[in-house]
Amino acid sequence: MPGRLIDDYLTEAMRRTVRNWPSEINAIVDGYRSYTTIPHAVQKDAIQNSWSAKKDRKGKGWNFTFELLEVKEIKFLSMTDCGTTGLTGRVLTPEEYEKDLPAEERWARFEGVAFTQPRSERTLGSRGRGKFIFVGASKEHTILYDTLRDDGLYRFGFRTVERTESPIYAFDGENGKQKLREISGNLIEPLSTIGTRVVIVNPVDEVVSAVKKGLLLRHIGETWWEIILKYKATIKVKFNGKEQTATIPEEFDLKSEDAQKYKTWISKNQKISVGFRDIKIKNLHIVYSCGEPAPEDVRGVAIQRDGMKICTIEPKYISREIGERLYGYINFDSDTEEDLLSDEGIEHYSYDFRRTTPGVIRRYIEDEIMRFAQQKLGYGVDAREIQRQQQRNAERRALLAANAFAYKIGIGLGPGRRGPREGIVTEREVKKIRIKMEELLLPRPNDLRVNYGESVKNIKIKVINDEDRGIDLRLKIFLRFYDKIVKTFFEKDISVKPHSETGEFGPFEEELAEDNYPDAGKYTIVSKIVSLMDEDKGTEFDYKTKIFYLNEEPPAKGLFERCEANGFPDEEPIKFWMGYGDYGSERGLVLYYNVKHPSYTSVAGNEEDLTEYILRIMAPEICRYDLMHEEPIIFKSSQRNDPQEILKSEQKVVGELIYKFRKGEI
Repeated sequence: MPGRLIDDYLTEAMRRTVRNWPSEINAIVDGYRSYTTIPHAVQKDAIQNSWSAKKDRKGKGWNFTFELLEVKEIKFLSMTDCGTTGLTGRVLTPEEYEKDLPAEERWARFEGVAFTQPRSERTLGSRGRGKFIFVGASKEHTILYDTLRDDGLYRFGFRTVERTESPIYAFDGENGKQKLREISGNLIEPLSTIGTRVVIVNPVDEVVSAVKKGLLLRHIGETWWEIILKYKATIKVKFNGKEQTATIPEEFDLKSEDAQKYKTWISKNQKISVGFRDIKIKNLHIVYSCGEPAPEDVRGVAIQRDGMKICTIEPKYISREIGERLYGYINFDSDTEEDLLSDEGIEHYSYDFRRTTPGVIRRYIEDEIMRFAQQKLGYGVDAREIQRQQQRNAERRALLAANAFAYKIGIGLGPGRRGPREGIVTEREVKKIRIKMEELLLPRPNDLRVNYGESVKNIKIKVINDEDRGIDLRLKIFLRFYDKIVKTFFEKDISVKPHSETGEFGPFEEELAEDNYPDAGKYTIVSKIVSLMDEDKGTEFDYKTKIFYLNEEPPAKGLFERCEANGFPDEEPIKFWMGYGDYGSERGLVLYYNVKHPSYTSVAGNEEDLTEYILRIMAPEICRYDLMHEEPIIFKSSQRNDPQEILKSEQKVVGELIYKFRKGEI
């Protein structure tokens, strides 16, 4: 492999990058806190490191012990395993880290940062991050660690954190044993059984409290119930002379048959084809408690990997009453677990569900929960309601992603961006028969949120006829929650003379009481006119919409104001359009997409695919908006009159937007 251009300049005069280590540790702790508590993270990382290093594949002879030691003001939390390989390998020099670390160099990998195993040898942890949650759980940012190996070698080391360094030390044999006794004030004796121990020096109060109150035991049982149940794994917590063994939560004595208090849903050895490979599900086991709700920490379906709970999938599109009583798990064959590992969050509490394998698994779980609810729990779900919720979620996700993308490339309504060039009309065409709809009066200026108990006012319109003929039409003004009409304000057949406009219809006002409007979210006031003339009866002449958000924050402001799902008229060329953008009341874009288009029906039942579908329509509208400005960002001046260059740039924008959405970058 050829050398880099810079290699000849890397001399002894070079300086290493200085890192603010306390800040780094705080960032790692914050990363874990976004998912869980520090005590939960400590037990999970400690046990996963040890379980991965077990000698026997089924864990025979393996055990793990947490022990809180206190003498006056001194506290230590020791975490000790047995039945493992210990931290094998040598104490390496910095230069030796330049080479790939073989699997047996466990000591070096533990002391290094982010030196993981090769893919073929990866384990439960394998990110090099877990040890720093131990450092973060120490008030002194210090951990001790020692190991006794099969070859009889004893080694002791410690890590601490200073302003710009995280120094590590290692001592072998009797020297190491003496150092441990000195540092711990003779409170900790060197290991006498083969294995590894990590000691948190002066643990934070949150960890100490979790040990004393039994919460750590609960965390262990909830995270590691599968290895406790399947392999009889022994995990203990000691404090103040007492010793307790972790047990599985009683809920995970999972019932295999229906009974008076339980309903079950079990699926085994299922395959889901994804491209040219299969996802293999070993077990999906869901239980519904007919009595009290399940404890919060076990609700949902746990995704298990190698016996460890990673995260849970909560029930979707069903009632809270059912969701609070559902719990269970799903696990997979080793190949699927390996695929999942690359999409797993670095803290081991999440998956990137925009990626293929996790996304397919989540949808499978959600579908199975729905089937369970319908077939065995008597849940009479309205398929249209599910679709409305999927549509609402997809629209919000698409808005956030498209606006974030536009903002990153410098396109939007913020400072420094001019409005459209003079002469650009705000609609694709001015209709001769059209609606003029007034702006709504909402409780707060420039705020689309309406809280329960507040009112929406000034719902009024006019109809304009610029044709040479008089027209008969039906006018309807109504309130819609997605595709569900929840109230009709006005519906009447009217006549409009040539080159004239009607008087006002309205104003109407609506108070939003929770009893009448139990669903929070986006509501749309729609005005629509349909022909009653013999020659074009049933043709939709025009529609106008105004939206507000009930008891929910509107999406963040950006280039796109909102999305609107509409059935486009069944006439050429508009029936072929998947969607288009027009200017809204805030001079941003409103994305209209066609729910009658065949491509919509193929994605309507899948939130992920519907989000991408909407984004594929948004991307060209971003380009069109940019082209309307005197100083475009996407298109160079030389490109604006070259159709091929415009098409290439548009294709790039579409591809980049979808790529970044799927990769979770926006």
